[in-house]
This record gives sequence, C-alpha cells and structure tokens, in this order.
Amino acid sequence: MDEFKLDFAGIGVAKAGTTWIAKCLGEHPQVCMARFKETNFFLRSHMSSGLPGPRAKDASRYDEGMQWYEERFALRKPGQLCGEFSPAYLGDPDCASLLHAHNPRMKLLCSFRNPVDTAYAAYFQLARVRPLPDTFEEFMANYPELLEYGRYDHKLRPFLKLFPHEQVHLMLFEDIRADPAACYRRICEFLKIKTDFVPQSLHQKVNPRRVLRSRALRNLRCAVRDIVASTAPTRRIWSALVRMGAHRVTEQVFEWNEMRGTVPPMAPETRRRLVEYYRKENETLEKLMDRDLSHWSEIREEGRAPESRPSTMQKSSES
Repeated sequence: MDEFKLDFAGIGVAKAGTTWIAKCLGEHPQVCMARFKETNFFLRSHMSSGLPGPRAKDASRYDEGMQWYEERFALRKPGQLCGEFSPAYLGDPDCASLLHAHNPRMKLLCSFRNPVDTAYAAYFQLARVRPLPDTFEEFMANYPELLEYGRYDHKLRPFLKLFPHEQVHLMLFEDIRADPAACYRRICEFLKIKTDFVPQSLHQKVNPRRVLRSRALRNLRCAVRDIVASTAPTRRIWSALVRMGAHRVTEQVFEWNEMRGTVPPMAPETRRRLVEYYRKENETLEKLMDRDLSHWSEIREEGRAPESRPSTMQKSSES
C-alpha cells in the first residue's frame, strides 16, 4: 500500500452525535474507521487531563509513532478512506498543526451542540468513571477550565487558519436528531462517497445516556484502577488476573452500577449563567455557519428544546 495518510478526522464536539457518525461511517464499504473511536493520536493536551481519575484514555499517543497509528487501521482495504473521531481534538491548541502536518488535504468533520447542554452532558458522562463533585455547580466551581471547550468559534479558529473552508464540514446535533438520513447524506457528499448505502445504525440510538446507581461503587472502581496503574508489579498482577478471568466478577459489578436513565434538570440559575457565558461566542459561530443559533441563548424551560432555525442557504437547498 501507499504511505499511510488519514483522509478525514472528526474533531468534535463531545456528546454531539460523534459516536453515531463514526458508527454510520464505519459501516460504509468505502470507509475504514480506526479500530477504536478515540485514538487521541494527534492530541497533546486532553481537556480532562486535570480531572481526578484514570489517565490512560486521556494521554496522547503521538509519541507512539505513525506505525502504531497505522495499525489502528489494519483492516483497511485498497481504495477505502481512513478516518477517526476524537472529540478532544477541538480542545487542543496543537492538534490543528499536527493534523495539517500529517495531511494538509484531509477533511474535517465537526458536530456542534448547544454548549450549555454539552457541558451538562459531559459532566454526567465523566462522573460515571471519575470521582467528580456530586453536583454540576461544584464541578464548574472546581474545574472552570472545562467550560472553555464550549467556546466553539475560538476553538475552531486554529483549524480554519490551516484548512480551507471547503475541507471542513460543520453540523449541528439538533439536525442529526431531526433528520439523521439527511445529515448522513450530506456527510457522504462531503467525503465524496456513495450516498445510496444505508448503514444499519442510521436510525439507531447509539451511546445512550447511562447514570450511576452508586457513587461509592464508582469511587471504588477508580481506586482499583489507580492501584493497578501505580506500579509495574500491580500492572503485571492485574494482567495475570485478566488472563485467568478472575476480573470478570468485579467488572460485572461495576457494569451493573451503570444503567440507562435520565439526569436531573439543570437549575435555572445555572443555565442563565452559562447562557450568558457563551452568548457572544455563539453569535460569532452563528455567522460562521450561516445558521440562526439564537435559540441557544434562550432561557428555556427544562425538558423543552426550542426548534432550530435553518439558514437561508438550507432553505434554498431544501426547497
């Protein structure tokens, strides 16, 4: 095969349909997705690196070298496009230059979600596997830097300075929810792959929300992981237990601790604060995407999401 080059990368954002996009593209015969969704290969600093808990998934693998990365696409066939999704890429200021140095002709995909909802959903996602504060408000007070991830226009600028706009496809999570078939078709058109292939995951809900039964069990799981990762001998002992299958009981208990469910509504005052925090940034992104995003800045009743307003460009293309 020719020298390995990544053809496209999904750079964000977290909790905005990226798992669904990756799964749909992974089923397309003209695409080979990375063996694991988030390789974080082109990452230097992970947005959650300052949080308590496991570090393995957060760490950049760039120093592993290109051979390590290419092995993540070992199943690729001749002619297939190679792509991956790592939503943390958007939060890393060095990622754009690393991606561009690897392949300046690669295409970028990015799905945006109301940053207020992204922050809230990300908190509950992270709290499943990390000993975070018990409330979202405490989390924001202790780790305010995590809110920077939702400044989408600011985070996107390094990528747009290096990659022409025609190589960047911007989407909205609410559009994926409203019409997944149309969103999938536009992605295929952007990547120049067949649009008539229908993936099995097109109308499936992937990566559903899961909540904890017990924070104490979550904390125990984190403590076990910390002990295992602390020294070479403990890592060897754990590897031996895994080979014997002795870890299965504990894993089953920890898996039982996570169940499908819903999270409590955000406190109205918290939402008001975050809406104001992101307001100007949303207005800038609105101009960049030619989309009316004013509904992101509305103080809405919890559980009721305002309808998005299509751009004039969309209106003309859909009529």
